[in-house]
Amino acid sequence: MTDAEGRFRSHLGEGIKCLQNYDNTKYDFSLRHIWVACVSAFDLYVTELVSEAGLRLIDRSPPILTQNLRQIQVPLGNVLDVDRLNPAERLLFFRQHIFWAIQYKSFYRPDKLSEALSYIWLCPGKEKWARILVGMKSTGRYDNRTEQGIRDELALIGDRRDLISHAVDIPPGTTQQNPVRREDAERVIEFVGDLVTAIDGETENQLLVTPSRSMENA
Repeated sequence: MTDAEGRFRSHLGEGIKCLQNYDNTKYDFSLRHIWVACVSAFDLYVTELVSEAGLRLIDRSPPILTQNLRQIQVPLGNVLDVDRLNPAERLLFFRQHIFWAIQYKSFYRPDKLSEALSYIWLCPGKEKWARILVGMKSTGRYDNRTEQGIRDELALIGDRRDLISHAVDIPPGTTQQNPVRREDAERVIEFVGDLVTAIDGETENQLLVTPSRSMENA
């Protein structure tokens, strides 16, 4: 487990507390907040994962740079200061700039998640969702699911989060909030948690790839 996943599990606890709050009060807003909390926790997880794993790639001997890592922009003044930093400070410098490159972005769109993983995954792009699906199937809950199916579910969760955040869950052209069910909210927690487990496991696998092979796939 990466440090990023450990922090994600802590943040996901907010969604579980919302379920408990709903059970005690029956207030729908507790359920709706689960979409917001889970997507926010997922976005932060991806940002922190890319920073953490990207640094591990850079810290290898020799360093491994994917195409996306190579394209991170650093102000010239900062580049000139790198030689003055000690090894630990230099790694922190790299981590900060990786983090800033993808900070405040949302990754519930499948193509955006694929783009983020391209910073740290060394496999061909077309394999990303196949590998994620394998990891999710290992839970025993996705045996009959397809790559497109899990991509669509992630996008729908993000779309509902947007509607809740920006329109209090009222669809355009209507005046009533969408109905919200406990089982749907619970499913959001489960799905996002399983997705993170699959991504994290495959990230660890990717980081074990030998330098020669990784450079061929970068």
